[in-house]
Amino acid sequence: MGGPTERAAARVVRFGDASAIGIARQRVRPPRGNEVLVRVTHAALGATDVLARRGGYVLQPVPGFVPGYDFVGVLETESAVSVALGLRTGARVAGVLPRMGAHATLLVLPPTYLVAVPDALSSEAAATVPLNGVTAALALRYAGPAPRILIQGITGAVGALAAQLALRDGRTLFGTGTTPPPGLADGDPRLTLVDYRDPGWPAEVRERTGGGVEAAIDHTGSPLVREAVAPDGVVVRTAFAGRSGHERGDALRGTAAAVVRSRAHPREVVCSVPFWVLRKRVEYRRMLAGLLGDVAEGRLRAFEPEVYPFSAVWDAHRAAEARSAGRTVVLAM
Repeated sequence: MGGPTERAAARVVRFGDASAIGIARQRVRPPRGNEVLVRVTHAALGATDVLARRGGYVLQPVPGFVPGYDFVGVLETESAVSVALGLRTGARVAGVLPRMGAHATLLVLPPTYLVAVPDALSSEAAATVPLNGVTAALALRYAGPAPRILIQGITGAVGALAAQLALRDGRTLFGTGTTPPPGLADGDPRLTLVDYRDPGWPAEVRERTGGGVEAAIDHTGSPLVREAVAPDGVVVRTAFAGRSGHERGDALRGTAAAVVRSRAHPREVVCSVPFWVLRKRVEYRRMLAGLLGDVAEGRLRAFEPEVYPFSAVWDAHRAAEARSAGRTVVLAM
């Protein structure tokens, strides 16, 4: 390979606080077959990365891994497949990985995980879209044609994107939160906000809808969400928050319970983006390309990037834990 043979990667050396991250130098193997080499320029750092660093993420049970699911970068090499997809050397690309590893300066991967970044979209802004956007769009797909949807955490990065996509479909929204998400103002008749701090909020949703919404998107695993959904509806679980110190076990139990309830009333669906990306690459690429295009053309508003240099990855982790409203932490490589 006539290019770089070593990369820098942010590696979880032990479970714990931000000091558990170490910058490691790692050998990069040459691309094989139709694989390509991507020089990563930006990568999002979100709640899943923080959870994994702490040791609470189901898919990373032992230290030694590199966090990060999504990224933006530049294609350093090309292959027959990448050329067939319209991706040539020097192209700006974005992608979601089926397993963590994006917080590094170089990636070797199949080009079927990549899409082109629109010229009108900065790399910093593009980095906030892939994982959050695909999660929101896929959750809505699993929700089916439900005319009324409850979004748990509607002001979060995924919730805000799901709300905008749902409104574009002409759906009516209910959301747990105290302020409207981007694109909606106080008093907008398309959205009803309920206060998640009030344990009676599911009853309020049922009363306002005459028996419950047809679908809900939830990232907490809370049983209260089911109470707000009509018996013939669906609850889409995108994550399971879990109790502090018990996140991994709670997530496993929550996932198992959701699988058992796949035929219950309301039924439940687990929305696992990494597994879906691995199995449905053509659909995934079409979805991600559409989301990036919507953000570039102003049809969809993602969170603002809060950019940290890769050399300050520890500060970036602390910022991600703080969860600044309306912002997504982005590493600049």
